[in-house]
Amino acid sequence: MNHTDSFIGIGKNPNPNVPDIPLGFGMELAQNPAAMTAYGHLSDESKTQMIRHIQASATGDDAKSRIRETITKLAGDGYSAG
Repeated sequence: MNHTDSFIGIGKNPNPNVPDIPLGFGMELAQNPAAMTAYGHLSDESKTQMIRHIQASATGDDAKSRIRETITKLAGDGYSAG
């Protein structure tokens, strides 16, 4: 069991200040230690903006694209919401 399994999905986030992590996003975070570390260092506001950006996807393909883009940013030079 991965350490992220306990907080990914609807109703499992222990932080009430941040929306639940979408399953696909959580799975990608779990597979990318650099992105996971960067995500862990974000403020609650930045995490919320990131999750809302992914959730605002119009289609499944759009959501997958936004997840890939977000993981790349987190693992690379960091994430800047907006």
